[in-house]
Amino acid sequence: MYEHAADSHGTRLIGVRKCDAADLLGRYWSVRDRDSKAAGTALDLYSISNKGVDLVRGSPYVLPPTISGVSNEPILVSIAPEHDLVYVVYLRVFFGEPIIVQFRITPKGLVYQWEQVLQTGDAGLQGSSIEAVANYVIEKTFPAQALYVHILDHKGQEIVTDFGSDGENLIAGHIRPRRKVLLLLRNLSATYPGEGPANAVAIFKLDKSVTDETIPLLTAMDPVFVQSECN
Repeated sequence: MYEHAADSHGTRLIGVRKCDAADLLGRYWSVRDRDSKAAGTALDLYSISNKGVDLVRGSPYVLPPTISGVSNEPILVSIAPEHDLVYVVYLRVFFGEPIIVQFRITPKGLVYQWEQVLQTGDAGLQGSSIEAVANYVIEKTFPAQALYVHILDHKGQEIVTDFGSDGENLIAGHIRPRRKVLLLLRNLSATYPGEGPANAVAIFKLDKSVTDETIPLLTAMDPVFVQSECN
């Protein structure tokens, strides 16, 4: 669950991991100004348990500036279900497209693992989101008024890139981790980008790379099944 909020000190909350009675341990992130002139460049990681809320060692974390000296501003965060990895999307002001960075969460703080450029075509990331699922991170962006699904594995390797095609407009996409399958919800329409709800689900095995030209294992058009995958 991800929310936006601010406290009296200007801290901007951008990530929350929901906990329930069966899962008391959780983590959430907040972004704050490193100093009075900063624009939200520092990340704090908190651990929630039945003992309360604790600031994780190493916080606040600031990704070093780019080679040009431009600050990196975190705007999207997703923590892996196992609480061992975290993915952060940074804006590089006046320095091209955003980047997604993976960190490992250790007892001493965050350890940088890798980074990739988000091929969004829109540095503002309007309407975009990321989600860590099992050993994957799903990027959903809208560079051309239509959904673009891009999925990386935990090593930073691209395994899925799909933005639909003429007659097969992409509406949504998600992974079934246990079965290692990808489901892409499409609106089969003659117009692009398509309007209206999904009316088909294309199913792919995640044992090889998937692009908009990959033939699905199965395409289901049963309205009941399609609707169940939309919820």
